[in-house]
Amino acid sequence: MSIRTSAAAIATILLAATPLLAQHETSPAHVPAAGQTSHGMRGTHRVTLGLGHNHVLNSILGEDGELKNQSLPSWELNYDYWLSDKWAIGVQTEVIIESFVIEHGDEQLLEREYPVLVAGVAIFKPFRHFSFIGGFGFEHAAEETLTATRVGVEYGTHLGSNWEVGVAATWDAKWNYYDAWGLSFSVSRLFGGRH
Repeated sequence: MSIRTSAAAIATILLAATPLLAQHETSPAHVPAAGQTSHGMRGTHRVTLGLGHNHVLNSILGEDGELKNQSLPSWELNYDYWLSDKWAIGVQTEVIIESFVIEHGDEQLLEREYPVLVAGVAIFKPFRHFSFIGGFGFEHAAEETLTATRVGVEYGTHLGSNWEVGVAATWDAKWNYYDAWGLSFSVSRLFGGRH
């Protein structure tokens, strides 16, 4: 995926969210019922541990060298700080816990041994349970460090006042190398704020 394609994907997500950004009223999903306190996220720190699978497109599997898609297990550790009830900034880290080989260019192979992705992200939460993720970072492995773009969507629900469980679908583009999409399940701990 090229830089231009990555930028176009992020721009499309932000443009689609423009009507939501223009609203200054509190949405019905964020209005507390009578006698309840607000469930806003402003000022909240969130630490997340996730277990997932990344589907690496056109990686090489087996002795025949045939290009195939692989599903590889991964662990995630993320940190977010909520600037408002709808916006957060954070750092997402992910390690694929297997090695794999990708084809880069004509006949050139690139091995990725336990790559670690670190991305700075912005999170937009227009609805009570759904959030959109977008950001840039790097994927580091012993062989080479690659620039990456991450976009995704997350569904989360609170368990009590300080815990959240969720599922996220992400698309990671390692510029000019390979793409992967992932699905992960997570548990988060919330600190501070008035969640």
